[in-house]
Amino acid sequence: MLIDKNIKSKIDNIKIFLFDLDGVLILRKDRDEDELIQCMNEFTQKLKRDNLFAGIITGRSNDTLTKRLSDIDNCFVVTSSFNKVVSVENIIKGMDLKFSNVLYIGDDMLDIPLLQKAGVAIAPSSARREVKRVVDFTVEINVNGSILQ
Repeated sequence: MLIDKNIKSKIDNIKIFLFDLDGVLILRKDRDEDELIQCMNEFTQKLKRDNLFAGIITGRSNDTLTKRLSDIDNCFVVTSSFNKVVSVENIIKGMDLKFSNVLYIGDDMLDIPLLQKAGVAIAPSSARREVKRVVDFTVEINVNGSILQ
């Protein structure tokens, strides 16, 4: 598979991987939370070895799952975020990063402003049509799991 040089350059610049929660990491209401926590923990530890970071930016209110996710080392969790651009801006400023260093995966209208600012923007194939129009890639996600599997 050939990758456009511009996209390769964008990918090489990524320092932080951010995800929406519902519709991206969680596709089914009956998803096993322990499995998600384990996958996210393994993913963040792999990133940490390369001095990279992960995070979740969600409109979901703080609940048991988001609390458990925020306890994972090397994982930022921002809940009740309806202005995701401002939420991410606050995170990356403190890390001396730019939006060009952000890879974001989102699926809904609320995600579009952040997808438009992110260095690399991705949507699951199940995302709304309007969202898929603004991203660099769409990806298939296993409905029995999440994008981390």
